Formats: sequence, C-alpha cells, structure tokens
Amino acid sequence: MTFFEAMKTIRRSDTAPIHIGGLEVSRLEQSEAFFHHQTDAIFVFDAAGTIIYFNEHLPEILGYSEHTLYEHFSVFNPPDQMEAVSQFFQRALQGETVHYTARGLHADQHLVTLKITNMPIEQEGHVIGVYGVARDVTREKQLEEDVSEIRSQLELTEQVPELVLFYYDLRSHQIEPSPSLLKFLGLREEQSSIEQQRLLERIHPWDFDPLRFEIERMAAGKQDQFEQELSLLTSDGSYQLLRLKAVRRAGHAHQASIVLYDLSEIDAARQQLKMERAQARDIYEAVNAAISQIDLTTGRILFHSQGFLHIYEELPKNLILNDTWLLSRIDPRDHDAMRKFMQRLLQGHAGTLQYRLRFPDGRIKWVEDQQIPIFHSDGSIAYSNSILHDITLQKAYEEQLRQLALRDVVTGLPNRQALIETIESWQARTVPFFVLSVSFNRITEINNAFGHGSGDQWLQATAARLNDVKPDEVFLGHLGGDEYALLVSTDYEQDVTPCAERLLTISTHPISIEPYALFARVSIGISRYPQDSTDAVELLKHSYTALRRSRRDDHSAFHHYASNLDIDYYRRYRLEQDLHYAIERDQLFLEYQPKVDSWTGKIVGMEALIRWQHPEWGRIPPNDFIPLSEESALHIDIGDWVLEAACRQMNEWSKTGASLVPISINVSPKRLLIPGFEHQIEQTLIRYALDPALLELEITEAALIMDDPMTSRTLESVSALGVRIALDDFGKGYSSMVYLQRYPIDVIKIDRQFATHIYDDAKAQAIVKSILYMANEFNLHVVAEGIETIQQLDTFRMLECPRIQGYLFSRPVPSDVMEGFLIREILYPIEACALSSDTVPRFSVPGKIRMLTHHTESFTLAFSDLQAHQTSTKILYFSTETPLPSHAATCEIRLNEGLQLVTCTVTIIGQQDGQYMGEYTNETEAEQIMRFFQSLRYTP
Repeated sequence: MTFFEAMKTIRRSDTAPIHIGGLEVSRLEQSEAFFHHQTDAIFVFDAAGTIIYFNEHLPEILGYSEHTLYEHFSVFNPPDQMEAVSQFFQRALQGETVHYTARGLHADQHLVTLKITNMPIEQEGHVIGVYGVARDVTREKQLEEDVSEIRSQLELTEQVPELVLFYYDLRSHQIEPSPSLLKFLGLREEQSSIEQQRLLERIHPWDFDPLRFEIERMAAGKQDQFEQELSLLTSDGSYQLLRLKAVRRAGHAHQASIVLYDLSEIDAARQQLKMERAQARDIYEAVNAAISQIDLTTGRILFHSQGFLHIYEELPKNLILNDTWLLSRIDPRDHDAMRKFMQRLLQGHAGTLQYRLRFPDGRIKWVEDQQIPIFHSDGSIAYSNSILHDITLQKAYEEQLRQLALRDVVTGLPNRQALIETIESWQARTVPFFVLSVSFNRITEINNAFGHGSGDQWLQATAARLNDVKPDEVFLGHLGGDEYALLVSTDYEQDVTPCAERLLTISTHPISIEPYALFARVSIGISRYPQDSTDAVELLKHSYTALRRSRRDDHSAFHHYASNLDIDYYRRYRLEQDLHYAIERDQLFLEYQPKVDSWTGKIVGMEALIRWQHPEWGRIPPNDFIPLSEESALHIDIGDWVLEAACRQMNEWSKTGASLVPISINVSPKRLLIPGFEHQIEQTLIRYALDPALLELEITEAALIMDDPMTSRTLESVSALGVRIALDDFGKGYSSMVYLQRYPIDVIKIDRQFATHIYDDAKAQAIVKSILYMANEFNLHVVAEGIETIQQLDTFRMLECPRIQGYLFSRPVPSDVMEGFLIREILYPIEACALSSDTVPRFSVPGKIRMLTHHTESFTLAFSDLQAHQTSTKILYFSTETPLPSHAATCEIRLNEGLQLVTCTVTIIGQQDGQYMGEYTNETEAEQIMRFFQSLRYTP
C-alpha cells in the first residue's frame, strides 16, 4: 500500500488538509518517493494501532516479510513492555509528539532496541492516525553492556589471590614453609624447614641465574624488594609460569617474604582482556556514534571512541572538556539549553539534548547528546557516560518535511501557510505593505479539457511568468489552483498600482503548455496593511474578496478591497447559513423543462431543475447555492429531496390523467460515492408506484473522472433497476468516449456550446454529426441542449438529431404549467428572444450603490455600479449586478449625469420585473431625484 492509499483509508475529508506533527502535508500522492529515500524506518498506524503503511526499512529491522507487517503494534512488542508502549501511543492519539526507546520483537524471536518518535496525524481538528519514525540502536545498547562487563573482568583479574606465600632467610638460605608451598611442592606438612637447594632444583634453568642474582642483591642490602617471572616444576612434573615477588620482611632484616602468583591464568585473562578490548574498540569505531566517559568534576575525558573525534573534528587540550572549549563550538542559539542541561546533569539527572556545532568554515552539524551519570557508593557522581549521534541528516529530513508542508510541490512556491508566516514576519517590521491575490482563471477549464498533467504545466508556467514579471523585492506564494499571492512593500513607488498594472500585462501574451499556447484573463485583488487589517489571515481573505470583484469584469482587471466586509462575502455567508434550513422551511421547489421530438414537438421527456426562493435575497441561482451544498453534506439532503419531490410530482400527475414521460434529475458526483443510493431510489419508486423506466439520472463527467469503484458499482446497480443514466454536457470534456464504454450510459446530452454556433459553424456540425453517428452505433438516445432559435432547430433537424431541449420550446416552468404541457403532449417553437424582450429596461441612469444596513447589522462597504430606471414620489426602480437582499436592507445611492450628482437613501422593499424597488427614507431626497429624472433627456 502506498502512503497516498493509506491516507485515503483514514482521512475524514477529500479536501481538508492533513497535518503530521503540526505540519501541513500537501500533494499526498507525490510524497511516496520522499519516504522511501529516508534512512530510518517510516510507518503509519490507524487510530486503532494497526500498521497501514511502511517504507522498506521496517521489514529490514524486524525481519518480517512485507505482507505480514499489516498488524497491530502489539504483535511486534514483548508482553512486558506493552503497557508502556500503549501509553505512548495514546499520548500521540491525544495530539502529542512523543519520543521513547523500546524493544521490538524480531521475526526470529530475538529482541531489537529501537529509538522511536510518534507524531499525530490530524485532519479537521481530529487525530486520524499516528506517524512513526524508528531507528535501530541495538548495537549501541549492546556496546554499553559490553563496556560494563569488560570493566568488571578487569577489576576481577587485578585482584587474583596469592598462590603461594612463604619466608626466606637471606643468611642461612633456609625456607620457612607454608601449607600452600608444601602443597605446591608435594611435600609433607610436618616439615618445619626446606633447604634453598631443594627449591632451586625446581626452578627452570633459564630462570635460575636471574633469580640468584636478585637474591644476592637483596642479601647485600642493595634492594628491599624485587619481582620476577619464572617457571617452577610442580608435583605433577610440569612447569608452571609464576610471578615471584620478594619483599624484605618488616622487623626481620635478614628475611624476605616471598609470594608466588600463578601467571598462567593471569596471562590467559590478560590475553582474553586484550582480545575483548580490541573487540570493544572495533565496536566503538564501527558504531556511528561518539562514546566517552567524562569526569564531571574536572571535565577530563576518561575515555573516548574515535567517533568523538569524527563529530567534534578535534580533541580538547589535555583532554579537559571545559565550558569554554565546549561553548565556543556550540551555536550561540543553543548556549542556554546546554547550560540548563549541564546543570541537571550535575544534579544527577540523566538526559538527552540536541544542539548545533558550528565550525570555522561555516558548517553546521546537529548532534544528539545522551548523558547518563554513574554514581559512587556514597551517592556522589563518579563520571558520566556519554553517547553522541550525528543527527545532521535527520534534521535535514525534518527540514525537508517542513519544506514539504510549506512548499507547493508543483510550482515550488511557498504555500498558503508559508504566506501567512511571511505576512506575520513582515508585520513585525511595522512597515506598511500590500497583499495582492492574483488569479489566471483557467485551471479548472484546462484540467477538464486537457487533463491534470496539462493543468500542472499551466501552474508551472503561470508561476514562472509571475516570477519573471514581478519586481525582485516582491514575495510570491501559491494559494491554490492557478491563484497566487504577492506581498509588495510600500517602497514600490509608494503605490501598488504600477505593480498591479505590470502584472496585468501577462494577459496580453500567450502562456505555453505543450502543445498549446493559451491566453489568460488576469484578475487581481488588493488589500493593505495595516489599513484593511492587522491579521495575516484577514489580509489574505480581504485581498481575495477584492479578487472576486475583479472576476466580474470580462477583462483583466484589479480592484482594491474597500471595506471591512464585502457584500458578496456577507451574502455568501447568509446563504450558507440559511441553506441548512431551506428544505424544512419549504423554500426549495422544482421547475420542469420539457424535451421534445425535434420534428413533431411531442414531449418525450423533461428535466427537473431545483430552485430556491429565499425570503430576503429572492430567487437564488443554482450556481450560487449548489456549490455551497457541495462543501458540506447538504448536497446529500438536497439531492434526496429532489428525488423525492420529482417522484411525488410524477405520481400526482398520473392521478390527473396526464401522459407521463421520463423525468431526469441531476445527481451530485459525491452522492454516487455514498453506499445505499440505489436502495433509496428503489424504495422511492415503490412508494410512488413509479415505473423505473420513467426515472433518469443525469450525471456529469466530474462524477466519472474520479474513476472510483464505488461510482461504477452504484451506476451498475441503478441501471439494473431499470433507471436510465444520462451523461450531461457530452462533448465538453476530453475523455467522454471512454465513459460510454466503461459505464452503463443510456442517454447523452450534447453540450449547449455546440448549439450556440451550430447554424454557421461547419466544425460544430461535423462534431455533432459524429456524436449522432456514434450514439446510433451504441444504441444510445441523444438530446441536444440549449436550442433557442429556429435556425439552430433546423440545423439539428438536418443532422437528424431526434430530441431537443431549450428555450425555443419552453423555459423551465412550474408544475402546474408542466401538467398542462403533458396533457397537451405537443409544444411549438417560439423564438427565445421574444420571451424576454419586455423585461429589458428601455431607460437607465448610471450610478453607484452601497448597502448600509441589513436588519440590525451595519456595514461600511464599497460602492458598486447600478442603473436607475424610473422613479415615483416614493419608489426608485433600479438594477445592479451586485446581489442585494429583496427587503429589510438600507442603501445609499448616488446618481450622476454630466455635472449633476444627487444622493439618496432607500430601503429595499421588493423586486418587480427584475428590478429592485427602493423606498425613499427622506421626502426631500425623493423630490431631488424626481427633478433629476425630469431634467434628463431620453435617448432611444
């Protein structure tokens, strides 16, 4: 399983960001290579503690095959440490990053020692899993135990007891035997003395003369003691290597105390000790760590491995590790932490510290220092055992993880989080600056038309173009999609306008994505620090609000944020809140647009279209509230309501005797991913006694492009019920043909963009003709959308398109009108323009409007454009592209014509013929507006 697949199994949302250890990770699908280049074992637990992902190093450490590692962590822990490990895991699930050392159970049942870090994986404020990093430190732990064992053996070897002890008279050369000597020589114990000759006979000839020489020197008073190694003949006839030590006996000037030590065992012990010391030295040098023993009182290094020199790259003078030498090599940023660490160590507390070493050539080396104090029997500190690791690569890995969290993978630019941090750092300088949000407005179109690979090329090209055009001192970051943010200092000619105009020139030159050259409409929104806000997130939001205003223009443009709350943002906020109650308050309803036979006009089907009549904002276009529902689970409730309402209406029509035709409803792509949708459809059809053939589900390519197995299963199940599947907007995407082969599609709806130019566009006619031919071969029904003129109808008839849907035959109509259509069964074409000509205002005066209050809320908003059409003594009729509440809103209006400028305040009381009705709040202002209108000359 890949890292991306593992995250899919535990994430709560497809869109919300995922954080590991507090850092946001973007582009999960591109992170796999990053984890496989690490030297440590990487693994991921789900919230229950089961391993769901790991890199190649975990099987190497634990010895298990890859398919056996997807188990609970208890499988790989010895029973005696399960309680402690479980506590660390629970702390990670509570949002804490924990570090600990534990033993892991190897596949061959031996234990390995691991240094482990666990970090919480969070999404939407919830911990959804645990991210782990493990390093095998088994050899280092074994090394500590070996050092202790060797020290004990050395102490034991140095305390070997004496083998033989006796006294020797230097004048009489008599030997005063001891039981140990008699036993060694094989003599009877009742002998009170032994002549020197009997002992000398047993000495090996090679050692005889040296020994006699030393004895004579002692007898002559030239020395008081001496030592010599010699071989002595034992009672079993073999020579034994001994060490003789002679010391003049206290109080007996002519006697010497002689001690014989058995050197054979000592020699073997020495050889063993020498070998073990060499082995330990080899281990010290092989382990990638610096091992040392330090006298904390004097600072003297009692012992150090070669790794100490590798890390510090030099040794202190006289091996004295004092504060001056150490702090001169540690980065100043870590001095305080080191002083506190040493203080705790001197108090007898073991600990670990990570700090930076700085070298004369500017290099920085990260080290991890683990200090373990060793105590005397009286409780005082004898020395400290130190193990140092070079963790520079680990820190580089952590920095890469941070960069992964703060950098956009595709563009290489700082992401939104990095932008916010940069804004905060700029704010700390207390210098005014501008935040510019820039959009190229084409990424969705490019992804749908050419695929996400071309979309990535577009992002890289737009980022590069911005980087080339922007001034050097401007900071550039990536917001998402083909939207970017720039931070511009007021040093830029004290005005951001030249910078914005420079960015707009991008739209005049094509941007290449192989093999295409595309133009972009550049939209820019600008906010100012500190005038608009002193909060980094607010500044970005305000610049984006101004960006949305720029998008209303049909050309490249920029706008400044002009208030602390934009009316569009307020409207979106209110709609999002009220949408939760739209169903229970009975504000949603359906309208129906018929589909007809292109030759006879006979109604052959209809499409149910959802509408929202808001009590304050009037009729809300589906394009405004459907995306809001998609951002939450509301789309499920709304989709289910449409299914229920459409089937219920069909049942009511059947009772009136109307001839029923198939009804199609639009289905959200996300709805197909939720199990049980087909059962709900089946139960609804049964409840309203509706033939499945009378229901049709319209889906878009967005539902299919994800290629999710659940989507395929749901569509197959729905088709098996007898419900038809229609593919909407056919021909608009780049891969529609594949869907016809892969999914159970029954109907294709030719996208309305072909109808727009079908009359005089030979290419459009050729494409439609190809679609009709293919549909005929696949035995699919075809409906052409967006037919509004007789010329378009004639062209589709010529191309033999069998079914038509569009304003030429009918706009979407209420249920009672649709009932009349069904009874009549046949519709006749009517030019669409004739239906709307009477709603077009014939007279207008340009002006400006801004909302002052809505209910009890007050605002300071920017002015928007309006057109005033007529007035009475009480009511002003006007229209504006800025959506306004249909009542309970007070607005300031300014009208101007030539040199005349008049101002008034009105309260919106409703709408009529697509125009707002504003009631004057002041009679004097109403009179001024009346005189203003009377002074104007009407120009037809």
